[in-house]
Amino acid sequence: MRMAYGVVLPYMQESLSLSFSEVGMLGTFMFLGYLLTVGLSGVLAVRWGSKAVLLVGGWSVTISLFGLAWGSSFWWVSLFMFTAGAGSALVFTPLMSLTIGWFPDKRGMVLGFLLSGAGIGMFLNGILVSSIVKQFPELGWRAVWLLFGAISLGVIVLAIQVLKNPNHTNKKDSNEEKPKWLHNKELIKIAWLYFLVGVGYLIPILYQTVYMIELGIPDNIAGGVFAIAGGPVWGMISDKIGSQRTLITALLWAIIGDIIPLMFHNVVSFIVSAVIWGSSIGGILALIQVKASHQVPQKYISAAIGFISAFYAVGQMLGPGLAGWMIEYHGGFASAYCFGALIYFMGLLLTLSLKTKNMKVASTKES
Repeated sequence: MRMAYGVVLPYMQESLSLSFSEVGMLGTFMFLGYLLTVGLSGVLAVRWGSKAVLLVGGWSVTISLFGLAWGSSFWWVSLFMFTAGAGSALVFTPLMSLTIGWFPDKRGMVLGFLLSGAGIGMFLNGILVSSIVKQFPELGWRAVWLLFGAISLGVIVLAIQVLKNPNHTNKKDSNEEKPKWLHNKELIKIAWLYFLVGVGYLIPILYQTVYMIELGIPDNIAGGVFAIAGGPVWGMISDKIGSQRTLITALLWAIIGDIIPLMFHNVVSFIVSAVIWGSSIGGILALIQVKASHQVPQKYISAAIGFISAFYAVGQMLGPGLAGWMIEYHGGFASAYCFGALIYFMGLLLTLSLKTKNMKVASTKES
């Protein structure tokens, strides 16, 4: 849903007469909902099981998608952006925990595959959204949200039948000490790194499509140039050489991806930027979660990911609004891209301060 928003945005903006500041605020409302539930999602997953929490979030997202289809004003859309963000947090954290629980020794690769789904979704959105709008001219962008709501409903039905909690989530060990988040300096650093990535993450996703359309690029091309498919590759590299060195490399690629449109003002530069940036950001997200998962016993991975994701959500809440404000009042799209590159550079410096070796963590294996 977050990936689709940037592609549907031009149609919604025109239909509802939204300013760039209001567009940025819609993204902020979405991630405010995410922020208010993401920390809680990990705790609930430990207590109730990841599957139950994931299904609650899935229903929230589905209802929100259908609600967006009938949006008639900024505040109506804001309401369902908020509930969609809250629901996505309840899906995201438990899903990470389930995945690591199934494949504890290949967490880099499987998280990379899981997060690459966002890139595949973005690529398909770029192709499908304009086609759907043209196919249903009377509904326009509303048809997109209706279709995605129907797909989400089908996924929930499938998840009810297929998903199962790993065995360790049902085991209790009275001798196992619960993680003390605020005393884990490495986890705190990882959380702040996730915050920085959150701030810069949505700038190209939300605004590059609009920027490219302004340059005269057809909307079906502009929306489909992102290639967030690098997660599995970065994850497999991480499993081989370690998450630290892999994360540093991925951040460097993200910085380059943001800088290219500032250096070369042509269509090719935007496409190259989107491919480089898009193929690295999926790896960055996966690698940060891998780093966090090594800081706690496996049973508490969902809580740890929920903890750092709260920082990520704050960053995502601030990023769209700041970028929209810069675009409208301080230098246009170039200033937003420059800001994104600076944020990733700060993240690179923070990554260099992390320990290269994982902490010794109790791993709960399935018997």
